[in-house]
Amino acid sequence: MWLVARVNLLLALVLTTFVAACSQAGAGASLFGEAAPNTMIRIEVTNLNFLDATLHAFRNRDRVRLGIVTGKTSAVYTLEWRTPLSLQIEIDLLAGGKCATREVVAQPGDEFILQIPSEFRRMADCLWRPG
Repeated sequence: MWLVARVNLLLALVLTTFVAACSQAGAGASLFGEAAPNTMIRIEVTNLNFLDATLHAFRNRDRVRLGIVTGKTSAVYTLEWRTPLSLQIEIDLLAGGKCATREVVAQPGDEFILQIPSEFRRMADCLWRPG
């Protein structure tokens, strides 16, 4: 009887440890302590212009709205990004023109910094679009 109680206690401790390890694995680490792969990219935008800018990201051919960066403010956006794909950002200033950045290949975990200058027409590396 004493042996059965000890075995049951040991099994309960093992199960508790296993459940705790599984919940931690779902939170960013595997059962064996490896870091979970980063499946996001981060885009930090600083708008030095007085006009608000609406941003869209092109992931291959898909267009994803990032949001609006109010004039003279900054914003950070994250996008789900599982494989290397081409990325292009479209910047549409409210009543001030539209352009798109050159394409780059983004890898999961990459971080990008985009600065919208106060004189939008002087923005280097921007392909101008009508609109």
